[in-house]
Amino acid sequence: MRVPVPYVAALSSDLPPVEDDLCMEVPRNGVPHIAYMKPRPGDRDAHGNLWGRMTRVPGGRILFEAMDPVRQRECMEGLLCQVCARPAEREGGTLFIEWQHADERPMQLNRIRTDMPPLCPPCAALSLRHCSFLRRDQSVLLLRVRKSVPCGVAGTVYRVTPALDQWIPSEFDIYSSYSKPRYPGMIAVRMLRKLNGVSVVDPDSLATELEGTPSL
Repeated sequence: MRVPVPYVAALSSDLPPVEDDLCMEVPRNGVPHIAYMKPRPGDRDAHGNLWGRMTRVPGGRILFEAMDPVRQRECMEGLLCQVCARPAEREGGTLFIEWQHADERPMQLNRIRTDMPPLCPPCAALSLRHCSFLRRDQSVLLLRVRKSVPCGVAGTVYRVTPALDQWIPSEFDIYSSYSKPRYPGMIAVRMLRKLNGVSVVDPDSLATELEGTPSL
């Protein structure tokens, strides 16, 4: 059986923005922030965060362990399945995957904040059965979520040089909550959601639930 390539998977050939693409912009509030030399629609989200662009270069290999920032944002904003990019929401809840490692404190289901986009039920069952990463990882948890709320972004924070002519990466994988002032020098690469009404799902029960379901 041929397993589909996840929609959010990154490609090794795609290129992130470079420092020469960046400049300083002074918006109406008077607080300078990072911007692109040539702005495009959709560069910023509804909270004003600047998002990383990707230059598409054909011929790369699939990076199953990494997510494309543009597609990750698309799936998280629209609650689309990370594998097939179709709507993942269902009347009974939305499926997400998280990890509970043996050396970590037990997960508090009411305090989960995730950057992993959801999955529709067919793709969740398919992934758990065929994805080599998930199949051999005993720490994987399948969660059914009653409601998820966008809560922030994560990315790289840049600092500007004393001459105010260049942005330089200074901090990586930094979280910025929507409820707090954003970092003026951040380029976001992942959107996060807070999960509410969470329950753990037995993968076998999901397979049973899908039996007899017509194919899309």
